[in-house]
Amino acid sequence: MLGNEIVLFFQEFVNKFLGQAPLLLGTVVFIGYLLLGKKGYEALTGFIKAYVGFKILQVGTGGLVRTFAPIINALTTKFGIEAFVIDPYFGQTSAQEVLDSVDSLQYVGYVMLIAFAWNILLVALRKHTKIRTLFITGHIMYQQSAVLLWAMYWVLEGTGLAVTTQTVVVSGFLIGTYWSVMSNLIIEATQEVTEGAGFTVGHQQMFGAWAAYKLGKLVGNKDKDVDNVQLPGWLSIFNDNIVSNTILMTTFVGTIMIIIGKDVFEYSNSKYWFGTYIFETTAYFAVYITIILTGVRMFVAELTESFQGISQKLLKGSIPAVDCAVIFGYAPNAPTYGFIFGFFGQMLAIGILILLKSPILIIAGFICLFFDNGTLAVFANKAGGRRAAAIIPFVSGLIQVFGSALVLTVLRGNPNVIGWMGMFDWATLWAGTTLLSKAFGVIVPIGLIVLMLVIPQLQYRRHSKNYFTTMREEVAQKSS
Repeated sequence: MLGNEIVLFFQEFVNKFLGQAPLLLGTVVFIGYLLLGKKGYEALTGFIKAYVGFKILQVGTGGLVRTFAPIINALTTKFGIEAFVIDPYFGQTSAQEVLDSVDSLQYVGYVMLIAFAWNILLVALRKHTKIRTLFITGHIMYQQSAVLLWAMYWVLEGTGLAVTTQTVVVSGFLIGTYWSVMSNLIIEATQEVTEGAGFTVGHQQMFGAWAAYKLGKLVGNKDKDVDNVQLPGWLSIFNDNIVSNTILMTTFVGTIMIIIGKDVFEYSNSKYWFGTYIFETTAYFAVYITIILTGVRMFVAELTESFQGISQKLLKGSIPAVDCAVIFGYAPNAPTYGFIFGFFGQMLAIGILILLKSPILIIAGFICLFFDNGTLAVFANKAGGRRAAAIIPFVSGLIQVFGSALVLTVLRGNPNVIGWMGMFDWATLWAGTTLLSKAFGVIVPIGLIVLMLVIPQLQYRRHSKNYFTTMREEVAQKSS
């Protein structure tokens, strides 16, 4: 009886606390302020602002998905493509359904708890591990735990029986190592992008963001920034990111809507012409981006200040890893570049699969197109300007489709599988891990854990003089 109550508590703790990003983030801010010696009501104020700020961010991101995902889906339906969707929530649904079919869905919580505890331990032992980052993007933590457990179960076991303890434990340490190492890997790049804001990215494309920053230097000129274009005459209207986002998305997405045809869309003929309906729909892009930036400004201000308490008193030298959308405010036009050029890359790749009569066909997902490629564009732009912000998301679009199609060749076969994550890291690092694990067994994920833990050691050798201090010093200077 006691054992059942403990299991129930863990499940509720995962679902109702760790899995709720605004609540987890607000609690972190609250604890941080208390550790800084703030009064209780001041800590509560920080909690509320962080919580509400993240909720505003979610309203913006949710609005983007609800508005534009149906358009992308309608485009693929128009041309009769029936395939797997590369979207985080389609991947999560596949994972949940497959695991539930073998009475193992509850083990996702154990994977997540093992991973989070391992992340905390690696930060606590930072002098030895060189890990500085605490991954606190709650909904992403649950999503990745579910998808990885599904993939590892399917290629290592796939017996139709419940997931074994070995697979649960290996999956927990593997995803926890990924959170710790990859969010740590992009600290320096994120510092450059945010001008020392005091956080790093904890999301689905951490390795991809690092690669985009490094490769951006090779393909572009950072002085030709997407947000620093001073155009002459009437073109000067594009100097305003709200105006430029609206015009670009109306032109780009509006063209797609015209191709699809007005009969596909449900709108009131008494209220709209099709043209005005297109403009209202596409203008929501700028609306939701503005909402996102408002939420970001609110909770980043609280997180940046309060996390110094955790960094100084609880987990010394630690840095929060948060949602990728947080960085959009530092290059407002870059996500648009990422979306448009990532779309071109994905459409080209899907066309190639169709021409080759591939047994695996892919349907583009809006979340990958915008949030994944938008994040890569922000990092690429910082290192290589407009050219990098266009080229790298285009290549990413190709990789997202081909990598996802490849991994689905070993994950399909169950009627519950309707898609895959599709985000950059999941079309590269995790696709490769899944395929190699299928071929060589459990030694692959175990070996990957060891290999990833070497990465921060190499980082430390390169930045040893200020590895644990630079970020805190920059944040302190900005606060003073």
